[in-house]
Amino acid sequence: MSQAKVSDLLLYPIKGCRGYSVDQATVTPMGLVGDREFAVIKDGERINQKQLSSMMYLSAVWKSAEYLELSFPGTSNFELNCAVSSKQTLGKIQVYGSDLSIQDMGDDVALWLTERLGAEVRLARTNGAAPWFLPVPEFASVHGKPQTKFVDAAPILLTNTESLDDLNARLSDELPMNRFRPNIVVDLLEAYKEDSLEIFNFPSLNLESVAICERCTVTTTDQETGEVAKEPLRTLSKYRKRADGYAGGIMFGIYVTAIADGKLAIGDNLE
Repeated sequence: MSQAKVSDLLLYPIKGCRGYSVDQATVTPMGLVGDREFAVIKDGERINQKQLSSMMYLSAVWKSAEYLELSFPGTSNFELNCAVSSKQTLGKIQVYGSDLSIQDMGDDVALWLTERLGAEVRLARTNGAAPWFLPVPEFASVHGKPQTKFVDAAPILLTNTESLDDLNARLSDELPMNRFRPNIVVDLLEAYKEDSLEIFNFPSLNLESVAICERCTVTTTDQETGEVAKEPLRTLSKYRKRADGYAGGIMFGIYVTAIADGKLAIGDNLE
């Protein structure tokens, strides 16, 4: 493992939007700072690409600690001042059967998103930290922990380029890593070794494994063209599927969480 290192770090400021790479990130037990701070709300529920496929074309990039720039192909960008936009309390939404208090980010960004995504939506941010309700045995270590982000399960998704290389060797057409929407990508680690590691020690950050990630149908959508096919789930199901999984059992990547606050940068070695 002495050669293994971080090869990419990605943020997804709005859950379900396109990710973008950063050179370094501040990480807390709630995840990467700036990651999945917002969610698109439709009919009172948070949504992602599974519910609204046009979200794959939505980009959001932090320009500073307060300003988020939104973009969509073929149209003008929108600059969101997060410090002054979160004035109107939207109320609560249900996430895994638990109420989550959220703040609306205003009419201007809602109209911009509605016109581009093709559905009437709002943009929301969590209204402070709340215990994350996830009563699934695999996620016992994060159940009830404070969370301010719109994460599905554990705060951070880690993938391995060697695992992707192994998968691509079994496919007729290679797939990019963005199909799996990771936060941290490591390189030069034995394929699927990430599954069995309990601790990931980097120079300025220690992560602990939570659970193997079981993949959904978003992985079958080309994130550039929107074309939907059967891969990689069809091939992964032949050698990376476990019985009685919590979400279908097809595995790629792992969920991790930070033991304490720290920092991570591209090139950091896995010790």
